[in-house]
Amino acid sequence: MGKKKKVILPPELPPEVADEEIEVSDEDFYFVKENKKFAGFLSKIDTKSIDKHVNRVADHKEDELEALYEKRNRKAALKKPKEEDGLQVDRVDALPIKTLDGELQYRTAKKSSSIEIPNKDAASEVNGDDEDKSLVRLTKAERRLKLKKSRKEAKKQNKEEVKEDPVEGSLHSEVLAKVEEDLSAEELFARKKIRLAEIGMTLIENPESSIKSLKELLQICNDEDHNIVKLGLMSLLAVFKDIIPGYRIRLPTEKELEMTVSKAVRQTRFYESTLLQSYKDYLLRLMALEKQTLYHRVAVRCLCNLLDAVPHFNFRQSLLAGVIKNISSTDDVVRKLCCEAIKSLFTNEGKHGGEATLEAVRLIADQVKNHDCQLHPDSLNVFLSLTFDEDPWKV
Repeated sequence: MGKKKKVILPPELPPEVADEEIEVSDEDFYFVKENKKFAGFLSKIDTKSIDKHVNRVADHKEDELEALYEKRNRKAALKKPKEEDGLQVDRVDALPIKTLDGELQYRTAKKSSSIEIPNKDAASEVNGDDEDKSLVRLTKAERRLKLKKSRKEAKKQNKEEVKEDPVEGSLHSEVLAKVEEDLSAEELFARKKIRLAEIGMTLIENPESSIKSLKELLQICNDEDHNIVKLGLMSLLAVFKDIIPGYRIRLPTEKELEMTVSKAVRQTRFYESTLLQSYKDYLLRLMALEKQTLYHRVAVRCLCNLLDAVPHFNFRQSLLAGVIKNISSTDDVVRKLCCEAIKSLFTNEGKHGGEATLEAVRLIADQVKNHDCQLHPDSLNVFLSLTFDEDPWKV
């Protein structure tokens, strides 16, 4: 069996007390006297009108009161001003007044006999003050139109206030500026990437006719965006590995430059001098960026790749110095790259005729002395790849 729900009854109303039985005690009197601020509204009551109304019906019985009120209403209707004597205030613009009898009365104003007001527009032209405008009696259609117009003006004013809000306006402009900045940065990055690819493809396809583009690639490597700088370094690496010839470039002397040569020779000299100068600037740029933490790995990777690909070309000693000083680096990635590049140099002596091997051994020996033999074991393991035609221990 389920439990029966308990019904909660509302509290009983207090017993009705007749007005004659209500007595005001001395405590109530003193409380009202000491706390006049709670009874301040009583001072605004029109006691004269109340006394007049009470005295008027005091001597009459309850059955006679209804006839008395009707008689009084008839007298009040006769005293009302005629329509011709005054204009009733527009109910949209003014609130009515309620009498003690419960009747609603609207304010009225005297008509101007000298001026006729045909419509609302004429009234606004004749009456310059706001009070005169509110005293014109409008038709029902005109009142609706006026109310609709006032609502539209209020909405329009609210919209203008929202637009003129300095806080919201500044926040909105900041957000828009940030979005535009992000979009412009992405577009600029994409354009630079495309330009890098275009220059690289042009140089690889026809290096002699577009050798001047190397300067533009080097200029891109000075960009403020570090991602563009890294892409530029890697692009130059790919270009140099492809266009560097299999011989060392020897620039002409002053006497050779004074000699008259053919157009083909002049073009070859211009090509080789531009290539060599751009390659030198590229290595200097790598040496400078290798000292920065942000570009350290990228710069070392480029140096190691160049040493492995073109050990026979100019400025080999600069490449060896940049790689060997990092064979004992605390960075595992950098140390591994450098050690592998030196091992490849030792095992592929056919690319340089063994000259680079001798230079590398001397630089490593200097590195060991400078660090008082405190090097990483990986830096000494590179010697295991060395091969000798004769026994080095044979006297």
